Amino acid sequence: MTTRQLVAYGDLAGEPLVAAALALRADPDDAAAAAALAHALFGLAEPVPTAVARRVLGSEGPFPRAARSGLAAGDRRLARAARELDELGALAHGDLGALLEPHGLDDCVPAPGEAADRGLPPAAAALLGELAAGPGWGALTGRLADFHRLEGTGPLAMATVLQWSEGVLAAVPHPDPIRVDDLEGYAAQRAPLLADLEGFTAGQPANDALLYGPPGTGKSASVRACAAAHADGGLRLVQAARGETSSLPAVFAALRGEGPRCVVFLDDLVFDDAGRADRALRAALEGGVAGRPANVLLWATSNRLNLTASSHSERADDVDPAEAAGEKAALADRFGRRVRFERPSRDAYVAIALRLVRDRLGAVAPGTEEAAVRFALAGHGFSPRTARQFAAAYRDGSG
Repeated sequence: MTTRQLVAYGDLAGEPLVAAALALRADPDDAAAAAALAHALFGLAEPVPTAVARRVLGSEGPFPRAARSGLAAGDRRLARAARELDELGALAHGDLGALLEPHGLDDCVPAPGEAADRGLPPAAAALLGELAAGPGWGALTGRLADFHRLEGTGPLAMATVLQWSEGVLAAVPHPDPIRVDDLEGYAAQRAPLLADLEGFTAGQPANDALLYGPPGTGKSASVRACAAAHADGGLRLVQAARGETSSLPAVFAALRGEGPRCVVFLDDLVFDDAGRADRALRAALEGGVAGRPANVLLWATSNRLNLTASSHSERADDVDPAEAAGEKAALADRFGRRVRFERPSRDAYVAIALRLVRDRLGAVAPGTEEAAVRFALAGHGFSPRTARQFAAAYRDGSG
């Protein structure tokens, strides 16, 4: 098989590793193909079978896209996909070193070894292990069809944390490793959010959520930690970049399907009345004529409950629920779950700071509490963010 014969996985015909390997197999004397393959192999950080399998699972070619929509058991396209999968499996587990040896490039093949899962969703990790174990990939065609139907294609199928920016959905290669256990305080605020995600990940409906309160109270960290707590259940966190509110319908369309369950995250929301981006968000929350995807929730954070900018006098108390009135309340009301993060007391701030210092240094020296208070009063304010900043800068009991 050559790259021209790849149809079900046609997108891999342009992928350097696969394209060069297929070309060299078709013509072992092709020096350009040998050089291209050597370059592709030299940069690999994992064994060849795993690398090729990762590309197959992350494909956005005709077969994965068709499978995402659902393929009947007798669909002839399954047979075509099976033939291509067998060829790709033979390629992945073949002796590429033998193909490169006549060109003096066999030392470019990476040594066999263990591959890191790179934070793969559970379904992708399981299939990756099976494909990397041996050839005969065609026998897994039905499994792969189900995988794409339930897990998506491309980055959606292969990552638990993603970002939407300028119309492109991309995996976040090194997501924040924060866990719920890493967070101090606000357990009562996170409890309903975690419960919502537990039911949602299990297939039940849940409300969109708005987390609001003063800066530095851990709203964004709570979103990331709550999502990470359910990543092993297949949940995806998809952060939309600032200014992408108007493209939310496109985000929902890209994620729509039987699965996976996704939380779209909008951080630090506030809208200028003149821009009317709030209307775009309201329309997205309601679903419009297309309807909301059942597998997608929207979570947002804001420093205020009233998400729409208003006059100076109206902004005097940014998080006062009494502000939510008339049209300005319409947007916040679309979120069925609204969670307020209060600014912590001095004692609560000190407890967080001491715990973080203890975690970093192993002990709390005399004078640490006083140093933490001085740090906050110097202009940082009492907040979990200030506590983290203090702990990162603190060296000893002298302050």
